[in-house]
Amino acid sequence: MENITVIIERNNDGSYTAVPQHKHKIGFIGMGKTVGEAMDDLKNSYAEAKEMLPSLPDMEFVYKFDTASFLQYINGRLNLADLQTITGINRHQLSHYATGKSRPSSKTVQRIQEGIARFSEELRMVCLV
Repeated sequence: MENITVIIERNNDGSYTAVPQHKHKIGFIGMGKTVGEAMDDLKNSYAEAKEMLPSLPDMEFVYKFDTASFLQYINGRLNLADLQTITGINRHQLSHYATGKSRPSSKTVQRIQEGIARFSEELRMVCLV
């Protein structure tokens, strides 16, 4: 199984693209109106590519998101008020990032990443009885 990094980005028209970073002789990408649709389309495109090129190795996708894509992806799991608590960034500003009205600075992206990492670590320590 080969781990392949997939970059997911929000396009100017509000759609999303999932582009795998690999060096094989066949190309495939995913596109959709949502991040989930782009991820599903990528998996379908990969399955079609594997049919055309059976020597293509089995792949496991590891996703990297731009900020807008990440915020859209977690929408419905965590709301912007939750993310404000987790990251310390105002939910209205997070909304601007999610809709593409503005782009976060590299320092802000780092704050979001660190907040999510802390929250993830807190969740890993939970044990239900």
